Amino acid sequence: MRIPSLPRPTFFVLFIAAICCPDVSAQYDGATEVPQRFREGFRSITEKDSESLLTVLASSDFSGRGTGQEGFMKAAQWFSTQLADRGFQPAGDDGSWFQMLPFNVTQIDGEFTKLNIGKTTILPGNDFGVENYFGTFEGKLPVTFARVTKKRPEFEDGAFAGRLLVVQSANRIAANDVLIVKGRPACIIVVERDSRVRSQSVSQLTRTPSAVPLAKLGITIANKLAAGCEISADFFAEKNPENNQLMTSSSELDVHLKVEHESIDVPNVVGWYPGSDESLRDEHVCIGAHLDHLGIQQGSVYPGADDNGSGSTSILQIAGAIHTNSEKPKRSVLLMAFCAEERGLLGSKHYAANPLRPLKDMVCMLNIDMIGRNEESDKESASENENTIHLVGSRKISNQLHELTLAANQHVNFVFEYDQEGVYNRSDHASFAKKGVPITFLFGGFTPHYHKPTDTLAGINFSKIANCARLDYLTLMMAAEHGHFEKNPEENPKENPKEDTKKSQ
Repeated sequence: MRIPSLPRPTFFVLFIAAICCPDVSAQYDGATEVPQRFREGFRSITEKDSESLLTVLASSDFSGRGTGQEGFMKAAQWFSTQLADRGFQPAGDDGSWFQMLPFNVTQIDGEFTKLNIGKTTILPGNDFGVENYFGTFEGKLPVTFARVTKKRPEFEDGAFAGRLLVVQSANRIAANDVLIVKGRPACIIVVERDSRVRSQSVSQLTRTPSAVPLAKLGITIANKLAAGCEISADFFAEKNPENNQLMTSSSELDVHLKVEHESIDVPNVVGWYPGSDESLRDEHVCIGAHLDHLGIQQGSVYPGADDNGSGSTSILQIAGAIHTNSEKPKRSVLLMAFCAEERGLLGSKHYAANPLRPLKDMVCMLNIDMIGRNEESDKESASENENTIHLVGSRKISNQLHELTLAANQHVNFVFEYDQEGVYNRSDHASFAKKGVPITFLFGGFTPHYHKPTDTLAGINFSKIANCARLDYLTLMMAAEHGHFEKNPEENPKENPKEDTKKSQ
């Protein structure tokens, strides 16, 4: 590479500076120098690396990393290779990188399934979804349209026998519902809000499949169906039914329905970095982030760049910093990328209930979720939150861990916010806190892109991702030196004393 000509003294000074003083300007104003023993790893965390890793995680190759979908399985495999490259060891089931969780997948067969009414054909996709039915059904049926409240209407036994019942209900239609048991329809289509209809269902629940063929339609398509049967183009409404209404049609609907069921295993990714002190090696600091997002829903990809590609990126950067730093953590590090957080913290709940290392040896659990965007709402702009981060739950179990986090932050200088304690039970740290493990939760706050297909790389704050990695790298290294934290005498001490403001350093 050709170096531009510079006066010799200037070039010499720049050359020495490049060697001795790597760029740490990405820390926030007022940050103090990092202790020498942690400095090498700290300086290995860069914004460029944040962007490179997140570009992969939010790519079309992983298709939003939906639990039970192919994109998540690819992402989990990729993540494990990244941990291996950073010196971690597999710590999952049977010496693998994975702790497997059982799930049930229900999927409409898109090639077979369709509804025909006259010249109109409705195919699976955005508005044609699954319920608890497995199997195949074909038939040409007259149709009854219904809107029903929780108190079902009066009707005769077998009122829907041999008919298709297209129904919108104020509550869930169970297998023992009077509409099914007394009405005896040949097939049921449940009308839901468009956003609730899925052509695929992934769940840990084991349901007894409905004896009656049962599927879902979105309101928009259901009204199109009603219009085709000469009922009304606005029979179904967004609001739950307030009155019972039954309307029969002489039109016949040609129904082709095939729903397949499969049991699959979905992994948590689990890595282990042995501590440098053999006498303390069984004790460990846990750091984690959920790898999953919403995947492909209603034909749209939800990339999940912020939620939670950002947190997954950050813990990979922390893994790299640990491996790069000459002085290793005295206690071991357990690093986990969880599955199924979006489905109710299922991955972390599973680990907490089935730990691969004793929970009594877990010093603390550091969780990172949605730290890639500046918080934005009607009350504050994104530009007001360039250097803010929510520190959630850090004082609930151990004030010692909270104080250690504040000490680590002197070298990053985030402005901490304490006004989002309402999300305390909404991410994976909660599974460990319920077991009495001290936790911290770094959370960037909500934005208009939350759970939307627009959660792409556009607008991501890579400096915030890197600085979260820097902060939790220091917290982790200091916690690995400290060992077990003293727990608060009260289970839930007052979280926000009057002297706290929304933003504090």
